[in-house]
Amino acid sequence: MAIDLDLFSGSNYMPTIRDYCDRLGWKISDLNDKSAILKFTADSGTTQTLFIIRYDNTLEFSCPSGVKFQNRDDVPGWMSTLLLCENTGYKAGFWCIENIGGKCVFSIMHNAEISLIDVNYFRTVILQLVAECDKFEQSISRALRGG
Repeated sequence: MAIDLDLFSGSNYMPTIRDYCDRLGWKISDLNDKSAILKFTADSGTTQTLFIIRYDNTLEFSCPSGVKFQNRDDVPGWMSTLLLCENTGYKAGFWCIENIGGKCVFSIMHNAEISLIDVNYFRTVILQLVAECDKFEQSISRALRGG
């Protein structure tokens, strides 16, 4: 069933994000007419930040990891290969490298047509991204400690 396209458009974006987050018991860190920032305490105890950005008829959900590099040449090939292989198992989300603050950051992202997004879809995507980002960071942390 398609959702009303107007639900996230224009002046409806902020009330819809507020409504969904209120229904889910989530707090919003920042909200404007084009984007929202949510923060979650992950299973590991770390804080994961999730961004929701509106583009025309699409919402982009993005959860940047703490794994960042100065430039593309510094990104280990094995890490990119690992995440590309992980992508094949996801129904929601994919790994990518985003330029954030001039650094190359591994992020897990999901793009969805607004017409598909109801509160359950919203919840599922966000929790998946937060969990996978936390899992990746914890794996990298263990590898760096030699464990």
